Amino acid sequence: MTGIAEDLFCAVSTPSGTSGIAVIRISGRGSAEAIDKIAKIIRSSGNYPKVSDLPGYTCCFADLRDPDSGTTIDKVIITRFTAPYSYTGDDMIEISCHGSAEVKRQILNALHSLGIRGAGPGEFTKTAFMNGKMSLSSAEAVMDVINADSAEGLRAANIIAAGGLADKLDSIEDSLYDMMARIEMDVDFDDDESSAKGTAEEVGAALDSAIAKLRDLTSTFRQGRMLTEKLRASFTGIPNSGKSTLLNMIAGYERSIVTDISGTTTDTIEVVTEVCGIPVILTDTAGIRRTNDRIEALGVERARNEYVRSDIIFYLVSPDTTVQEAKEQIHDIMSMAPSHAETVVLFNKSDLGVNPDEAKIRDIASGYGVAGFIPISAAKGDNVDKVRQAIKDHYDRSGSGMGGVVLTARRHYDALSGALARLKEAREALDAQAGLDVVSSIARAALDLTGEISGKTVSADLAKTIFDRFCIGK
Repeated sequence: MTGIAEDLFCAVSTPSGTSGIAVIRISGRGSAEAIDKIAKIIRSSGNYPKVSDLPGYTCCFADLRDPDSGTTIDKVIITRFTAPYSYTGDDMIEISCHGSAEVKRQILNALHSLGIRGAGPGEFTKTAFMNGKMSLSSAEAVMDVINADSAEGLRAANIIAAGGLADKLDSIEDSLYDMMARIEMDVDFDDDESSAKGTAEEVGAALDSAIAKLRDLTSTFRQGRMLTEKLRASFTGIPNSGKSTLLNMIAGYERSIVTDISGTTTDTIEVVTEVCGIPVILTDTAGIRRTNDRIEALGVERARNEYVRSDIIFYLVSPDTTVQEAKEQIHDIMSMAPSHAETVVLFNKSDLGVNPDEAKIRDIASGYGVAGFIPISAAKGDNVDKVRQAIKDHYDRSGSGMGGVVLTARRHYDALSGALARLKEAREALDAQAGLDVVSSIARAALDLTGEISGKTVSADLAKTIFDRFCIGK
């Protein structure tokens, strides 16, 4: 059969492999007329004879036939979407078929024989962006929704996909465009000194507001990094202080070997899990102590190196941890941990007794600025829920309360950080009385950067780079 459609593209939108059902999408003007060539309706709500007769957002049960032999490929459900009320903004068809590899292959071959080409990576979402159905930031977040591996990650992606980031950028951009229009009017038409002073004050207020909003947005990236790269929580302390037991308790299974033998863990052990909806990498480290054993010494060194990578460090104190050990180890932690990291002291094995020097250890730890103290029994699970909550609290404190909007993409952070720097330059130029036209020019550079996120100033190369990371069927 000769091709009949030049602008149509198609792809399987469900994962590869065998499944109960699969979904094949077709997008473009004339998609319903194209599918008429190979579909014979068996039943529909209005007894429509052809797919192209179906109203938008309705479906039918049909035979899908090979265009050359006329034999049935599969009995399918065909759903029709009409422009502009579809995902892409164009006419669309979705075919729900059986999920065998051969069924999908034969349907795609039939579509290709009609002249419907295969979709490129992210072409459905890219078309939606090009048709004004969503901002560029919302389009990017679609892939984050697909790849979400935690409750908080999914929530953050859904907020951006629904336009949360776009709305905040629109507010910032609108105020800057208004400011630039006021500057243009003042430069062109107004020679009154008092009016110029009033304009400068308005410009200053607009810049201050935009700077504050961008500062708040960029500050959420630390929280966003914890969603994309996962929050790192490490457990450290002297040998046999209960680190492995605690990791196993939080992970929900025995990842670390637990024995009564001191020094069982000689290397860092990681487990990826979810704590209170947050993706977390839990790290069990070798017990910290002076040793002449070369292998154990390497484990101790790796344990100390873990401090540098951690977002939150739990220092476990057992009933037999000495004051000197605690002082040396807390000093190591606080001197090596990054500035954003928090340290929490856990007085473990509370079921076996209290460390006789607990008060002194608390005083030492407080002097170093630790975030808190929690008495626990990792073996019995006592207060382990408070350890989980400490992880959640650290995540929450890392954000700035931007209505749930969290920057998770490095590209967004870099562009907004650049825009923030330009606006600060504009504010400095205004204070130095460099001229409102100079201020406007610098603000324009900031808008070019925010436009790379909203899509208003995105280049073709950047758009290609963004959508190339999408799966074919989305």
